[in-house]
Order: sequence, then C-alpha cells, then structure tokens
Amino acid sequence: MDLLTIIGLLLGISCVWYSMASGHILSLLFDLTSFILVLGGTIASTIMTYPWNVMKIIPKAIGLTIFPGKMVPYEKTIDRVCGLAEVATLRGVDVLSEHITEEDDELLRSGVRMLLNDWSDIEIKESLEESVNGMVERHTQIQKVFLSMGSYAPVYGLLGTLIGVLGVLRYLGDPTAMGASMTVAIVTTFYGIFFANFVGIPMAGKLESYTNYEIRTKILILNGIVAIKREMYPYLIREKLEKTISEANRKEQN
Repeated sequence: MDLLTIIGLLLGISCVWYSMASGHILSLLFDLTSFILVLGGTIASTIMTYPWNVMKIIPKAIGLTIFPGKMVPYEKTIDRVCGLAEVATLRGVDVLSEHITEEDDELLRSGVRMLLNDWSDIEIKESLEESVNGMVERHTQIQKVFLSMGSYAPVYGLLGTLIGVLGVLRYLGDPTAMGASMTVAIVTTFYGIFFANFVGIPMAGKLESYTNYEIRTKILILNGIVAIKREMYPYLIREKLEKTISEANRKEQN
C-alpha cells in the first residue's frame, strides 16, 4: 500500500475540514447538486474524450495509486541480469531457459527467448525497445486521462458558479431561493478545485512516477540482454547498468 497517497489525501481533507469548521460553514460543504454537477460533468467530458479501451483501465489505475504492487529495486534487477550473464558466459546461452522463472519480468523472459532463438543484437534491441515504447504509450495515455479530469473539474466548478449567479438573479425577491443559488455557486467551485488538486492531478503524477521507475527497470533489462548477446563479461555488464542508473538519478535530481 502507498501510504503517502492515503496520508496526503487525509491531510488535505483534514485541512479543508478544519478551515470550514473554524468558520462555522462546514454544513455548506455537503451539497448534492454541486457534487453531481462537478463529478458527473467531469466523468461525462472524460468519457467523451477517450475511447473505451482506455477508460476500462481507469479503475485498475486508481487502484495502483493506492496499491502499486511490488516494485523491484534496481540493484535486484541488475543482480538478476548479471546472474544470467554469468551463466551464459560459463555454460552458454542455451542453458538460460533453465534459469528463467514465471516470477521474472516479462521483458526479461522475452529477451531470453530471443537469445535462445539466436536473434541478432540489433533485432533484440529493436524488439525490446518497441515493447518498452508500447508500455510508455499506454501508461502515458492513462496519465492523460487523470490530467484531463483535473482540468475539466474546475471548469464545471465555474459552470456551477454561473448557474448559481443566474439563480440569484432569478430569485432576487426570495432570500431563501437566493441562498440556495449562492450555495450552488460557491460549493461547485470548491468541488471543482478540490477534485482537480486532490484527485486528478495527484493521481496523474503518482502514475507518472511509477512509470518512470518501470521504464528504468526495463532499460536495465534491455541493455543487459543486448550485452549478453554481445558476450560482454558480467562485471562489465554490471558497471554498464550501474552507470545507467546513476546517470538517470543524476538527471532526475537536476
């Protein structure tokens, strides 16, 4: 479980709750009309923007922001690739099939199959790069969905404000109706901003960070498989992969 996601959401809700409770306006927060307008409108615009094959993955993506699954450390991936390189150096590539398990990354298993089928290093590199690029494209599409939701929600909040203002103008002689219209005007704006900044945009950022981590893991595997094909010594492969991670971390810090 990603505790930072839970902690961040609870902290945000607590801050909003405290601020409104201190001003004795907490009851205004619960307005079904405003909630339906912002949430329903945001969902409607989102499903109009993206095809079904993308939208059907969204529930799983939401789950990943809370339960991201096992993230294999870079060092463990490097150890695994270098272990296979040692086997290939000592006993030959043909025995690698005995050392691959279902727990291994799919890209690693695919790369080993290419080695066993005697693909050239260029063919292996191109095929694995295509697989990685396909993964990046799919993940980026999902991230765009949440970014779109983060941009649509405030717009529907503004739309609710306009609807509320129209209600105020219509019921100038009825203070009760004017109050209800003002509630819609204010609370829809609140829901729109809250949804964008505590759901849509943060989820997109969280998924992007997971994708970046997975990309680096895939690149380690890709470079390792190609290096095994080129019959590099295991210690040189380790140096190459560790340098790849060091450079990636340096770029991220800059």
